[in-house]
Amino acid sequence: MDLVGILEQGLIASLVAMGVFISFRVIDLPDLTPDGSYVLGGAVTVAFMYAGLPWILCMILGGIMAGFFGIVTALIHNKLKVNSLLASILVMTMLYSINIRVMDGPNVSVPKEISAQQEAQYTERTKLDDILGMSTLKENQSNLQINETKKTLSPFRENSGYNSTILIGSVVFVSALLTIIFLRTELGIALRGYGGNKAGIKNLGMNPEIMSIIGLFLGNFFAGLSGSLFSMYGGFSDVNMGQGIVVTSLAAVILGEIIFGRLNLFYNMLCPIIGAVVYQFLLALAMRYGYTIGFQSSDMKLITALFIIIVIGLRRVEFKKWLSLKTSE
Repeated sequence: MDLVGILEQGLIASLVAMGVFISFRVIDLPDLTPDGSYVLGGAVTVAFMYAGLPWILCMILGGIMAGFFGIVTALIHNKLKVNSLLASILVMTMLYSINIRVMDGPNVSVPKEISAQQEAQYTERTKLDDILGMSTLKENQSNLQINETKKTLSPFRENSGYNSTILIGSVVFVSALLTIIFLRTELGIALRGYGGNKAGIKNLGMNPEIMSIIGLFLGNFFAGLSGSLFSMYGGFSDVNMGQGIVVTSLAAVILGEIIFGRLNLFYNMLCPIIGAVVYQFLLALAMRYGYTIGFQSSDMKLITALFIIIVIGLRRVEFKKWLSLKTSE
């Protein structure tokens, strides 16, 4: 097994697991929007890379666009009084068509390097100047020479050694660190309070709708960031690559909670990171040795769902035992 590759994929998956952790654990508002916003992050990133922007700016813009649709989910939930799960399913369904529009097809490859001519052709074909508001882009490109030296865009190159691991690890570390710092601020404390007691936060004079908007924005921002990194790392963006990502991330969060949950370190932000890496290692082991017991790659979603059901069931039994002991005392 390529342990470095597994670690890199686990770190990428940990970002979307952080987003799911924020929505399911921090603000206690179940959200399925990441199934679509994960893809949107990758799609927007690739589109901006073809427009000639630096990869790091493309990645941030992809995360922001994904976070915007978290806000849409929150607004539907708050203003129309729609259950958060139903609201997120509606937005996720919309994102399927939006993602195809952004990519101008069901999938698109990530450019490792691009010339001025390719940049102009892609902008004309996808009409990025209209979609993304870059009205002056074509005017500037008309003055460029066709034989201009190609610009390297992708941060992931062949035979890059451990540079990819360092890059991905740095993005995850900075994201986790900034989130932990944010959760220590007054707004972050209010956000955690909203997850613990939605009515109580209103009694403190704070608007619970704002808390849900911030929480779902952050959750989908991390999902978009993860999709952006995955697209650049894998070399493509596909409309179906986010299918089931919420269930997989929830399994990673639960795995992390089993390992670190009782320690409550750094607001449990280590749980999605460690859990995602462990999940990827377990997935790799299952793919490598599972054939001996008749395991197939298509069974992984089934096993993941059963794992979540079993863990939730065991926790419920454990909670009932604890409650009965408290009552008897």
